Amino acid sequence: MGIDLISIYAFFATQREIDLQRTNYMHFAEVYAGVPYGKPRNHYQDIQEFPSSDYYNEIQEMILRNYYLISEYNPEAYNQAMNELIYSGEDTWNWQSDKKWQEYKDMRTRHQRTKMSHNLALGVMLLNRTVSAIDSALLSGKINKYGTLYFSPSQTDGLMVNYQIDF
Repeated sequence: MGIDLISIYAFFATQREIDLQRTNYMHFAEVYAGVPYGKPRNHYQDIQEFPSSDYYNEIQEMILRNYYLISEYNPEAYNQAMNELIYSGEDTWNWQSDKKWQEYKDMRTRHQRTKMSHNLALGVMLLNRTVSAIDSALLSGKINKYGTLYFSPSQTDGLMVNYQIDF
């Protein structure tokens, strides 16, 4: 029961922390890079990986040009891909300094770690329920009525739960 309570608390606490961190990095990008609040997640990922939208656009243009114009010579596909991938207008950004860009990267890293902790808390809850169900079945003796439950090591450094049904 104690593990359940701790897992449930951790699950909800990390969800609140995830939401708070997301709000914080979005506001940070708005203030220090000129990104309007509430853009899609992939936009914030690009903001993390590139110091400015101009630099991002140059890289994308080079990749698309090499593929669509030099390799395949398909100008229509090149233009379509350029329209889909290039940032312009209010979607552009430019970090005020490398220090602010690094702070943003650190915020996003903390956010990803919190998301992993959130998933871990959910996994612990599910594992605890599974172990409890198996334990109850073993203690009641009903599991051995029709077969045998046993554990064996798996090839990937884990443990496999097996249940053999006898006919």
